[in-house]
Amino acid sequence: MTSTDIQPPAVSPGSRVTPGTRIAGAALSFFVGAVYGAVGTVAHQNVLRIGELTLPVALVLALIGALALLIGFRLVFVDRLAVICAALGMIGVIGLFSLASSGGTVLIPQGVPGLIWTVGPVLIATVVVAWPRMPQRPPASHDGVANVQAHEQHRPEA
Repeated sequence: MTSTDIQPPAVSPGSRVTPGTRIAGAALSFFVGAVYGAVGTVAHQNVLRIGELTLPVALVLALIGALALLIGFRLVFVDRLAVICAALGMIGVIGLFSLASSGGTVLIPQGVPGLIWTVGPVLIATVVVAWPRMPQRPPASHDGVANVQAHEQHRPEA
């Protein structure tokens, strides 16, 4: 088999993206984002104390987790719908939990960690959603050199 025989993967009739699967995927990603926003909101205030030093370990881990979740959705799904829905779920729950409840309790108190947790996921979501899709690398030939000509022949028209 030569590198010019490489064909793009065929799409089977059952694997087409229908409006129903897009809606279900959007709803599921919204739910996952909302759950992560709730967990991150509750956990972001935990700190590690070493003598006089206080490290906001949970806040850093929660922001890294939000970044990983949204980047993962961006890499897995072809379009941005799932990432937008996950970001809306996460930011919506964070906004909801920042309000005072009927009893007067607030899960995100005023202060630097609360401000970072309120603004950080919004900035992360903005960058991840706006980031352009990276072009696919051409397949490598047997000698390890990319075969650009063969890749150009099989590129679907945009």
